[in-house]
Amino acid sequence: MGAWKLEWIRMWRTKRIVAVVATFVLLGLAGPIALHYLPELIKAGSKNGAPVPVLPKVQPVQGIANLGSNISSIGSLIVAIVTASTLGLDSNRSIAAFYRSRVRNPVALIMPRMASSAAIAIAALALGALGAWYETEVLLGHVPLAPLAAGFLFESLWLCLVVGVTAFYASVLRSVAGAAGASVATLLVTALLSAVPHLSPWLPTRLSGSLSMLIGQPAGDIWKAVLVAAVVTLAAVAVSIRLFAQREPGA
Repeated sequence: MGAWKLEWIRMWRTKRIVAVVATFVLLGLAGPIALHYLPELIKAGSKNGAPVPVLPKVQPVQGIANLGSNISSIGSLIVAIVTASTLGLDSNRSIAAFYRSRVRNPVALIMPRMASSAAIAIAALALGALGAWYETEVLLGHVPLAPLAAGFLFESLWLCLVVGVTAFYASVLRSVAGAAGASVATLLVTALLSAVPHLSPWLPTRLSGSLSMLIGQPAGDIWKAVLVAAVVTLAAVAVSIRLFAQREPGA
């Protein structure tokens, strides 16, 4: 059995596919529904005689934006955890010895794990985006598909970056929790740096939550963030493969 097929089987049997897909789909479906029924919930929850706040009309783009904001936080965390778990083969010495004694090529050992993590995240994003788009069309109003598709590509690159950064920390740290935590902390620090005006256009965090970014507005200078995200992702993957190759299972 090939390494790629084995990795997909392992992903399915460990239910990691289910965890990622279920999270993204639920986030996609829940956002538009919550926005649609929010005024009624507020009215029902107000006490007798208390004034009910008048909420502005919900715009259709908000149904998609809600999913984007959730993916930049909850979704990124889930992807980081799943990627760290997938690449944490050295966290158990016996498992590490088993794999490394049978697969000598570090690319053949690591790439299927990274690629499957990224593919599952992007597929889950696609399903979540379709769910959000459908519910938004039914409950909130029309959302054009072309800018949504472009935003999907930017969001996919963000998830690939999350996988790459997590892979780097997994190649440095043996702990699954440590790799996931370090990657999330790095992404949070990067998000904080967006407050610096000169750095903001170049930071990959601009891509997080970008599903709704292009709906009704031009892309602007987002290509700077796309370039940085692509370079960092490729560099992180290359470095992580090299570090995995150099690390001894028992070290």
